[in-house]
Amino acid sequence: MTARQTAYQAPKTAKILIAEDEELVGHSLRKDLEKRNYEADWFKTFEDAAKALRDRDYHVILVDIFLRLQKADGLELVKLAKDFGIPCIIMTSALDLEVAKSGVNLGADHIIEKPFETDALTKVLTDIFENPRGLIGRRDRYLALHQLTDKEKELCRLILKGLTNQEIADISESSLGTVKFYSSQIFDKFQVKNRAELFNLIFPT
Repeated sequence: MTARQTAYQAPKTAKILIAEDEELVGHSLRKDLEKRNYEADWFKTFEDAAKALRDRDYHVILVDIFLRLQKADGLELVKLAKDFGIPCIIMTSALDLEVAKSGVNLGADHIIEKPFETDALTKVLTDIFENPRGLIGRRDRYLALHQLTDKEKELCRLILKGLTNQEIADISESSLGTVKFYSSQIFDKFQVKNRAELFNLIFPT
């Protein structure tokens, strides 16, 4: 471990995407998670949730299988989350359990059956954060070990999504010059010269 590094610690808080079409369930879930110091964004439709997943950075997504009647479009979010390396928890009723199991084959990390207590969900989240798996866990370990600032972490996650400097500037509401400055700082901390070297360092093939 170099002087630049520190021991990895699971995040004390996290940003969670909730995809749930039922108003009462979605509102209650977001409120309960925020009481436990999680930051939660709630979306009712596949389209809105997918856009947020592409444009923003999340530690985990919590998704209902049926975001529209008789259409398991929540499974498409599971696949999208897997592509981004983000852990996914499926919420399902007993009647939909067989469909939900197919979500595990698509890359979901957990299934939680409705109705559930928030404490039960918190235990699942704690397991995900304390035992990080997949690309998102590997990425966050690297960011923590190299002591990036919050701003550097935000931009580094967007860089690793493959976004251009201009796209990052638009999403983060920063100037292009600011993005280039922080990119240089990130490369220096990781001791790499460019994006390709950064990506290969964190996600070696």
